[in-house]
Amino acid sequence: MSEEPHLKAYLCDECWKTIPHYKPQKRKKQMKSKGTIPAEAWILFYMTIGSLMLIWALFNIMLNEL
Repeated sequence: MSEEPHLKAYLCDECWKTIPHYKPQKRKKQMKSKGTIPAEAWILFYMTIGSLMLIWALFNIMLNEL
């Protein structure tokens, strides 16, 4: 008898090997590309914000000195 009787339906190994076995084809899951923003854009965004904050701070310092 075979080692896996519940899978082989209690057939001997020779009988089990003679029966054609059909396996379903696995479909590849395709990932949908989300509208993510690349890292370079985030770096540019934060550098721009940082520069604007620095300019604003220097402008306020200059106004306070007057």
